[in-house]
Parts: sequence; structure tokens; C-alpha cells
Amino acid sequence: MRAVGITVYGGPEALEVVDLPAVHAGPGQVRVRVHAAAVNPTDTMARNGSRAEQQKVDPPP
Repeated sequence: MRAVGITVYGGPEALEVVDLPAVHAGPGQVRVRVHAAAVNPTDTMARNGSRAEQQKVDPPP
């Protein structure tokens, strides 16, 4: 499965397409194919690192 991820904080150039293992639906679950997704201000702040202290996550390697 393809996803957009970040490995460094930065501008839009920090976004990259990555391949992840396929996720399979378990009992009582469904798998949904996403063709588009919204980008919100909080996504931009996570990408550029301005929310790193609030999110309590490790920075990209």
C-alpha cells in the first residue's frame, strides 16, 4: 500500500510516497480504498515540526 510520509521536518518537499505492508480487515472490520484526503492546518504543523512538543512524538530519523 502506498502512503505519504515524512522523514524530516520541512516544507512540502519533505513529503514522500512510501510503500507500507498491506493492511487486511479483521473480523467485523472493512478495508476502505482512499482516493483523496484533506490536508488541514494541523497536518502542516506536524510536517514542519511546529507541533512536535504538543504531539509528544519522536522526530523523524
